[in-house]
Amino acid sequence: MRFSGKSIVVTGGTSGFGEAIVKAFAAEGANVYFCGLIDAEGARVENACASLPGAVRYKHADVRIEADVAAFIGEAIDQNDGLDIAVNNAGISHPSARFADIDPTIAMNVMQTNFMGIWYAMRHEIPAMTRTGGGAIINVASILSKSGAEWMAAYGSSKHAVVGLTKSAALDYATDGIRINAVSPGPMLTPMFKRALEDIGGDMEKFAGGLPKGGAAKPEDVAKTVLYLASDEAAYTNGANVIVDGGTSSG
Repeated sequence: MRFSGKSIVVTGGTSGFGEAIVKAFAAEGANVYFCGLIDAEGARVENACASLPGAVRYKHADVRIEADVAAFIGEAIDQNDGLDIAVNNAGISHPSARFADIDPTIAMNVMQTNFMGIWYAMRHEIPAMTRTGGGAIINVASILSKSGAEWMAAYGSSKHAVVGLTKSAALDYATDGIRINAVSPGPMLTPMFKRALEDIGGDMEKFAGGLPKGGAAKPEDVAKTVLYLASDEAAYTNGANVIVDGGTSSG
């Protein structure tokens, strides 16, 4: 119950890794607001959390639109009299292709979601945390944030940008009691992972980043790292990019 009564926002919480994060915080007593685009999935996650100690509430929001993000975070702040923790997780991928074959409109949509979505969120999360003396922000990147991303240039570039933003903002607000870190998961058993495998049709040469020897991770296991970074146990961790990939990128 490390997060009992804490106010938490999670973007992209309607499935996969985001859903695992919402459930993990709710299991430890947090008041969790999460957003997404598919309202039926938002309701499903709310119902799945009904028996947990924390309170969970869904709001429709598109992280590509700053007004949506502002309304989502503002509502969470109003309902819980502040904001303690934010997990900026919303993200999308794209079909595998070499760089010059990726349509620029696809790349722009990936960047608008994966990078600008976090930019917009932190613009509203940080002032709220500053007013109450601090907080913790965790931005979700990827193991493709630390190397080239063959066949996935748009996605990989967006995740490099997430880490750069995380490190820069961490320096800007280190004296305001706000810790800002990134977590970079490897392959996880999520709908996005399933779609990626379907997209490459079994051609693993097109699977950027590789697979861990133990197989793709359960999202709830990787969510434990997010909770650690949000907790007082990580009080001196700031500006870090924590790789959680089962050793995939160690070779």
